[in-house]
Amino acid sequence: MNAQALLLDVGVVLFKSAWEIADDYERLRGLPPGTVVGRGPLEWTAPDETWERYRRGEITERDYWLTFAETAVANGAPLDGHPHLMRAMFQLPGVEPVRSEALALVAECKAAGRSLGILTNELMDFQGREWVEAQGWFPDFPVLVDSSELGIRKPDPRPYLLSAELLGLPCEEIVFIDDNPSYVEGGLAVGMRSILLDVLDPAAAFDAARRELGL
Repeated sequence: MNAQALLLDVGVVLFKSAWEIADDYERLRGLPPGTVVGRGPLEWTAPDETWERYRRGEITERDYWLTFAETAVANGAPLDGHPHLMRAMFQLPGVEPVRSEALALVAECKAAGRSLGILTNELMDFQGREWVEAQGWFPDFPVLVDSSELGIRKPDPRPYLLSAELLGLPCEEIVFIDDNPSYVEGGLAVGMRSILLDVLDPAAAFDAARRELGL
């Protein structure tokens, strides 16, 4: 039976990763290359030691991104009046933060009558609700569960179950895409058809979702 809903994480899934837009941010702000340090698993001039610490389980994903931002700001990355680097990078005019592959799948879901939702740990915390609600893609997602507002983070089962309740569907009829293996496991644990997005090949995750959704 085809799944009836698509549930997306935001960072790295609906949005590109900060690694992918870092070069554009440096160029548009006239910064020396390498001001924003680290590209995670992407090829770069030097290994991302902080990312390796995260992969070894020494720090959390949130710790990684906070260190990523703090290091860039210490190197002179401007915040342009924003409270932190993520907003400065993703909201910089000229930067396109949203994955075109994700938007294409969202359009296909809408055309096929599939339900749409977002399950994220920190969209509002990182980007601010006012900016999020002003984005062209925001009305496409009538269900949006954000752990930074809910106070309960993935992979706790409660955000997943709340998302399913708001979508009005059993977990088994929902396709969930995330880039964090532990969050994908959290979706599987409640019965969602969970798919891991690899930042090195994001299109593969969207194609897998199409198959589950019968698109």
